[in-house]
Amino acid sequence: MSRNGFVFLLLLTVAAIGIGAALAERYAEPGLGRTLVVAIFAALVMFPAARFAERRGWIRGELDFSKLGSRRGGATEERGDAK
Repeated sequence: MSRNGFVFLLLLTVAAIGIGAALAERYAEPGLGRTLVVAIFAALVMFPAARFAERRGWIRGELDFSKLGSRRGGATEERGDAK
């Protein structure tokens, strides 16, 4: 992710949460309902924004599930008691 992509998505996320909270406060009951309204509003704003940032080359939209759960940093043996 480039610096431009990070700043763009950060500012947009803060704005989306703020606007979503203002809307939810007006139209939803306190509790889980209000939380879900904010989350859904943020998702509806952020998904197209992330696609836009991907088209601009600010972020890469790929997931590699083959590396999930593999060790990083050259660890060769199981962690355990220090010897």
